[in-house]
Amino acid sequence: MSLLPPGFEDLEVFVEHWDVPTTNERWNRRAGTPIEDIRSFYEAMLGRADEALRHCEQYPLDGMPADAARLSRLLMALAHAATAVEMHRASRVPHSPFPHMLSVERGFAPYG
Repeated sequence: MSLLPPGFEDLEVFVEHWDVPTTNERWNRRAGTPIEDIRSFYEAMLGRADEALRHCEQYPLDGMPADAARLSRLLMALAHAATAVEMHRASRVPHSPFPHMLSVERGFAPYG
């Protein structure tokens, strides 16, 4: 059984690590991941992002099939990875404490 929609099988190697349900978990996942691993994920996802968005946009956010929902969460994780790669050039903001003290209690449903 495929974890992602047909045509996205090459991204399945990232599902176990990056497919987490909330913004806070994505933030913590990024902060605790070596930048080299973040960069690998970022480069693989960035090249497929437009195609992945087109696929996910076929469904309402609260009514996606499981494989499309996983792909959607990978796209949200890409936003976190992009911050690390493009802005900080590190897993988290340089000179910031980890774990950080900020906790996002509620985000946009269903993938807050």
